[in-house]
Amino acid sequence: VITPSSTDCRPVMLRLLAKIYGAVIARRNRLYESGAKESFTVKPLVVSIGNIEAGGTGKTPATITLAAELNRRGHKVAVVTRGYGGKLKGPLKVEDDHSPAEVGDEALLMARALDLPVIKSPDRVAGANFAAEKYGAEIIVLDDAFQHRRIRRDLDIVLVSKDLKNENLLPAGHLREPLTSLERADFIIHTKDGQGKNRGRLISEAFYDVQGRRLELEVVRDKKILAVCGIGNPASFLDTLRQNAAGIASITFRDHHRYTARDLKKIHALAEKADFIVTTEKDMVKLDRSRLNDKWLTFRVGMQLSNLEEIIGEIEKIEKDRRIS
Repeated sequence: VITPSSTDCRPVMLRLLAKIYGAVIARRNRLYESGAKESFTVKPLVVSIGNIEAGGTGKTPATITLAAELNRRGHKVAVVTRGYGGKLKGPLKVEDDHSPAEVGDEALLMARALDLPVIKSPDRVAGANFAAEKYGAEIIVLDDAFQHRRIRRDLDIVLVSKDLKNENLLPAGHLREPLTSLERADFIIHTKDGQGKNRGRLISEAFYDVQGRRLELEVVRDKKILAVCGIGNPASFLDTLRQNAAGIASITFRDHHRYTARDLKKIHALAEKADFIVTTEKDMVKLDRSRLNDKWLTFRVGMQLSNLEEIIGEIEKIEKDRRIS
């Protein structure tokens, strides 16, 4: 039973836990900065994309955008990711026929979106070495690695989704690290509601049906939609769909949700009067397509980085300097 007095204690307890958490994080960072904890250098050039917030800031589309552009320009690139939720330890190359339970939903999404090696490895040092030795990678793009300080990086890119001035550390707020940690970043990119010079803007690209056929955005215009997702920040996904459809109902699940037959039965019942059921690419990789009807569409978004040329230029400069004896 929650009484008024016990409810009043909760914010105090959360602030206390946040102080303890902050002390642990500060001590860990000091150990790395003093050299008491060792960071390891790997042969490839290392670029990290991460954040200091819990929840979705757009790391996956930013990783895909940067890795794809480097690959397009002829660089030998690999993505190394923790593969959150995947039971296989790695390091291993993520293949199209892996399951989210094996490698994690975001790792599988990136492997299907990119024409380059995506390596699942909770140990990023081992993953980077594996990518270099097995696939000849000369540039490693680390997904969600700002806090993974065991591997030395040549460039740190941090995504910020909103104004963090009044945010608290976990669990009282959403910060993984104090704001002073942003001093380690080489580039700060502001996404969603973040305010700053360098912008990362999510771009609506297209819809795809269950057979994988591309459909233009106009297909949902004046249609009724049931939006389904299990992502860190569903608001951006839902807001974008509202701009295109006549009416939207939604059902949301927790981030990294594993869909069951019972979930699908509930979704299909709610979608009886809807023209389409729309979900994200991250969710679609976790769904059994054989159980989906023709109403299902996958919504594909990309990320447009306002300073992409500047980032690429800095990476190529570092790569060139490394070749000079």
